[in-house]
Amino acid sequence: MRIVYVNPFSQQVSGPDESLLALLGRLVPLGIEPHVVLPADGPAVPRYGALGATVHFAPLTILHRQLAPAEMARLPLQLGRGAVAVARIARQVQASLIHSNMEVVLDGALAAQALRIPHILHYRGNTLAEPRAVFAALTRLWLGLSAQVFCISHATAAAIFGAAGNPKVQVIYNPIEIAAFAAASAAGDAAATARVRAELGAAPGQLLIGTVGRIHPRKDVETFVRACAVVARARPQARFAVVGVAEMPVEEEYFARVRALAGEVGLSDRLCFAGARRDMPAVMAALDVFVLPSRHEGFGRVVGEALAAGRPAVVTDEGALPELIEGDRCGLFARPGDADDFAAKISRLADDPVMRARLGENGKQRAQAFDAGAIAARVAAVYESLRRR
Repeated sequence: MRIVYVNPFSQQVSGPDESLLALLGRLVPLGIEPHVVLPADGPAVPRYGALGATVHFAPLTILHRQLAPAEMARLPLQLGRGAVAVARIARQVQASLIHSNMEVVLDGALAAQALRIPHILHYRGNTLAEPRAVFAALTRLWLGLSAQVFCISHATAAAIFGAAGNPKVQVIYNPIEIAAFAAASAAGDAAATARVRAELGAAPGQLLIGTVGRIHPRKDVETFVRACAVVARARPQARFAVVGVAEMPVEEEYFARVRALAGEVGLSDRLCFAGARRDMPAVMAALDVFVLPSRHEGFGRVVGEALAAGRPAVVTDEGALPELIEGDRCGLFARPGDADDFAAKISRLADDPVMRARLGENGKQRAQAFDAGAIAARVAAVYESLRRR
């Protein structure tokens, strides 16, 4: 079965890219022939090719929250161009359906309508449906143009599509290769873990606390840095790491602020800015405590990875994050933007290895819900049911 996947970007660090790559890695052996449509070249393109996907390029239109009047005026023409280009690709490859990997691209949905083939929307956005009027209109559009909508968490599905549910909407968690994370955290990989810990600035016996993700204001890395400064005062052996990269101008500007803040709070020699890494199982295994202070998350892929590695998490009490760690079963919550609260929760875990171990074991069990093989099987079953309609 040939499927066209419409993706709005190809980035070095991107949850949507990583989740699609993980999904395709399991769908290809099931007989799916993937064709990925992107607006431009990017770091993930070779990785798609390595999985067996054919990559195409088309003039896609990317929606964002603050479209200027001039952009709004051009939107219909741009969408038309993008839809025609995607339809041409889908027709050439004889696609059975089109799967849009994010809600910010409508070109694939319009192309599917023109070709009279099913369309799947993969809603990967966060749970902040503001402004409400705009999201209400977009929700009607997304549902009207799609035979099926995948939401990456129950929290997102309820916030965007209503708590009562919709027959077109089902929750499909982001797929994670949980076996790889479990293996990396096993005792047999102690040497590799020690090497990665050293690369992240931690010597043997030192506690390593880290966050992973894009260096973006929404990820609130500043709160992480401030919390670490509080934790560090009473724990001279603690070390800290930020694994991620800034790619867009707004992120580069924010990253400069974060680096300056690290110096201001006295963490320059104890906080490692590690950049982007591809060895996420090894990175998660190297951490003693994982932290995600994001203001809004529709899923939080790195939280699922931390749980799969058996690492306790301290996360914001917002959006899908409570759902992922199941209350306090796999981690602890802190108030959004409250560095002191984050520091208190991190400190509890730092000082209690028994609690860390218990939460870590619970996290491994919880991570079974994100298993890439099981999730790919569910997606493939949806493809087959839509093809038979």
